[in-house]
Amino acid sequence: MATIHILSKSTFLRGVQCDKSLYLYKHYYELKDEISPEKQAIFSRGTNVGLLAQQLFPGGIDASPESPFKYAESVEKTRQLLEKGQKVIYEAAFVYDEVLVALDILVNQDGKWYAFEVKSSTRITDTYRLDAALQYWVITNCGIDLEDISIVNIDTKYIKNGEVEVKKLFTKTSVLKDVKKHQSFIEGKIPNLKKMISQPSVPNVKIGPQCFSPYECDFMGHCWKNISKDSIFELGGMNKIDQFKMYEKGIERINEVPANYPLRQNQRIQVDQFNKQEVLVDRSELKKFLNGLEYPLSFFDVETFMPAVPVYDGTRPYENLPFQYSLHVKEQKEAFSKHFEFLAEAGIDPRKSFIENFLKQVEKEGDILVYNQAFETSILKNLARLFPEYKQEMAQVLSRIKDLMLPFKNRWYYHPEMKGSFSIKGVLPALVPELSYEELGIGSGSIAMSSFEQLQSETDIFKIAEIRQHLLDYCKMDTFAMVKILEVLERSVE
Repeated sequence: MATIHILSKSTFLRGVQCDKSLYLYKHYYELKDEISPEKQAIFSRGTNVGLLAQQLFPGGIDASPESPFKYAESVEKTRQLLEKGQKVIYEAAFVYDEVLVALDILVNQDGKWYAFEVKSSTRITDTYRLDAALQYWVITNCGIDLEDISIVNIDTKYIKNGEVEVKKLFTKTSVLKDVKKHQSFIEGKIPNLKKMISQPSVPNVKIGPQCFSPYECDFMGHCWKNISKDSIFELGGMNKIDQFKMYEKGIERINEVPANYPLRQNQRIQVDQFNKQEVLVDRSELKKFLNGLEYPLSFFDVETFMPAVPVYDGTRPYENLPFQYSLHVKEQKEAFSKHFEFLAEAGIDPRKSFIENFLKQVEKEGDILVYNQAFETSILKNLARLFPEYKQEMAQVLSRIKDLMLPFKNRWYYHPEMKGSFSIKGVLPALVPELSYEELGIGSGSIAMSSFEQLQSETDIFKIAEIRQHLLDYCKMDTFAMVKILEVLERSVE
């Protein structure tokens, strides 16, 4: 079995997405963007789910190499295991025609071979089918006559009750028909990619929608370095295809957008206010909103996490579970705010303690301001259903919730530095530049989510303390940001 390879499964898929991305990966790897904490969390989740799925076929031997660079070791180990008649192999590696693949699980049942590729997602995408098709092409050409090839992914209908039941958590779906349809494409694509890799210069590929589909490319820092700060790619609410249509017409900056170019109302506002460099304030609508707020005001924010593998009884995969909140309270318009907070302990279902602490600390009157009402209300409604003994109290709370996002979403207030966004991460630096998420140990909801998930298995007490403090700082910033943003809105109509 040959071991030298030019392409792997990941580089083949990269080349299908973009020739230039593959060429840079092969010849200028140092230009690759750093892996963000969010992406790293996704990779780690995939690895953990893959290990758990091995329990579907127990008794296997892992053919993984000591390091990702010792692939030949894995290919040789796979060959030896096959010769010895091993029935289940994890991470079985094969090379054919200088293409390397590593299959999550290879199983021999009743003398027939079955291939299984594990994904941590809840659905099967076209990219996953192409991924499986390449594996099938390499493995069958190495002399393994696959009876079937399936994708193993997570079943969201599964509800945990006691120990995780691996056979119920995962669902297996044959993709053999789709895989066979892709064989001619793979046969033709591989020599083209090899030829492209061997050429002396970087392929001339312009930036385009392929930079984002099916995955955001990790060479964007290089390929997009000449895109100006105030480019048309900052236009809010416009999909990438429409942005690139403008770009291909030579419209690169926001101030170059013609006055008669067809835009949605909010996009036109963004362009106009950028050109004027003025803040737009719809005083009439903004006053209605502000006059409708009843003090004492409670500023409320929830953090949730969505473990792929349920950690608490009665929960499903990827269920949105609240584990933390921050609450700032202002008794009167000119008063200083008081702060309350809650962060659940790891390893214990946080929902009961969450609702009990929240109902003790939230004001019994006045409005409750959130940022993106749909999210917070959905979480609180789920808690009310889960704990019917608090149904009446929660109904009273839900009736007082109002959305601080509305003035920005509806453009009753728009600042050019919001860059078309109405998220709190876009609004805060524009209205309150002295506050910043960038200085925090945790700077986004997705990192907060993965950090709390990390706490479920973390044993280092110092690391636990550090993560918990970062989580508290982040959630506190969300509600304090709302306090300061409201103060800016109030001043703007005085």
